[in-house]
Amino acid sequence: MARDQLLGSRYRLVRELGKGGMGQVWEARDERLGRPIAVKVISLLAGGGSRGDEARARFQREAKITAGLHHPNIVTVHDLGETGPEDDRAPFLVMEMVRGEGLDEVLRRGAVGLPKAAKWAAQICDALAEAHGAGILHRDIKPSNILITSSDAVKVLDFGIARAADPYATADRLTRTGFIVGTPPYMAPEQARGLPEPASDLYALGCLLFELITGRLPFEAPDTVGYLSAHLTQDPPTPSSVSTGIPPVWDDLLLILLRKDPAKRYPNAAALALALRQLDHARPEPGPPAGRPTTSATVHGKTSRTKVVTQPVASTAEPEPLGHRSASDGPGASLELPLRRSAATTATIVTASVCLLTGWVIPAVTYQAVDVGAMASDSQTVQMTLWGALTVVLAVGVLLLLARNTVGRWPVATAGIGLALQAVQPLFFVTTVGPGLILQGLLPVTAVTAALCALLTGFSATEPGLRGSGPRRRPAWLIAATTIVTAFVVWVIGYMWSTTW
Repeated sequence: MARDQLLGSRYRLVRELGKGGMGQVWEARDERLGRPIAVKVISLLAGGGSRGDEARARFQREAKITAGLHHPNIVTVHDLGETGPEDDRAPFLVMEMVRGEGLDEVLRRGAVGLPKAAKWAAQICDALAEAHGAGILHRDIKPSNILITSSDAVKVLDFGIARAADPYATADRLTRTGFIVGTPPYMAPEQARGLPEPASDLYALGCLLFELITGRLPFEAPDTVGYLSAHLTQDPPTPSSVSTGIPPVWDDLLLILLRKDPAKRYPNAAALALALRQLDHARPEPGPPAGRPTTSATVHGKTSRTKVVTQPVASTAEPEPLGHRSASDGPGASLELPLRRSAATTATIVTASVCLLTGWVIPAVTYQAVDVGAMASDSQTVQMTLWGALTVVLAVGVLLLLARNTVGRWPVATAGIGLALQAVQPLFFVTTVGPGLILQGLLPVTAVTAALCALLTGFSATEPGLRGSGPRRRPAWLIAATTIVTAFVVWVIGYMWSTTW
């Protein structure tokens, strides 16, 4: 590549902005539209023969997919093409020119303030949510792939480029052991094993965020193998143990992001963005030193005045896993936590299911009570209507909890208390009705399981695996008291109604 060279009969190279593991980035001018643009030449994929043709075809496919991403926090891809002689063709990308500074350059000045870190990380999450929704993983979230514009906004670069440069990638995973794509200091354990998924990008963002607020990475190692081994086997430190002035809520957020099991991290980038925006910003932290010059353009790579985008591909043999330990949960935090089924939630589902299975005893007793004259038929109608409504509400709550939707605990709690009261009431006259032994045994079971599932919803609401309905989770006593009062009022109204018929 040389200055003033014309690519694709349209893009004239103005000056080289930087070089990276994949190629060069140039400031260029779109001769047709008369606007400045950035051109990234992927020299890594240059070459002739069938292998080179396959690599460039794969790159073209991936680039077309990623070019469909349109989001304020994602650098826009305008065009793609190839340049060079027939036996040494190299693909290139045409991107918007972004004025600003690379995040790696920001980090060279030290840690940033907590509010700024939360703001930038939330915008990265917005970009990831857009890409993940389109089925695109980034695979290489790191400071040099994040740009901070002159308006203090975030731009994420190189979506899909790492995958495009991987000769062993298929539609859903890497198929060749020993070849990994990404940057080891930021690589999730499952990605190191060749199984990247959306949660892998969140793990990498966790490493980057750790570095933003502490000034260092969660793991430090002398080489690639050391980094991969640390990600696979070591528990990360809490940020507050590395740097002073970091609240416990940040410890919790980072330790969740850096869990070894991707299922135990945040459920998606949107949930993480919400958690970051809910963080308490009451304690301002000092930002980076003022008065430092910003670069005039950012695309990929680095020069003394300009940040440019580089995408080195780390290729190394996959180390043998030495274990699979999860990061510690840390103290409770007043933020949106990832959805995972806690022990209390599982117990709630089980007891509520038992209640549904044994709940038929309530209408059975009611019908027999009418037969022996212990209850009027009009009262029976009211009781059966109330029982049917509570049963439906309980079933809906169980289905919501099975779908990992924490809203389900409210109908479970309300219906549980209501059914428990309905099951207790017939105990006063069940001995006078029909085959009393079976009914006498099942009524207490129904009452106890219904009350237990309602009680357990209070515990599941405060466990770190479930999200509350707002920025701060409701305590168990408040949920228990609210559901008991609500259910008791409903039952009293129904009972008084049935006795006045």
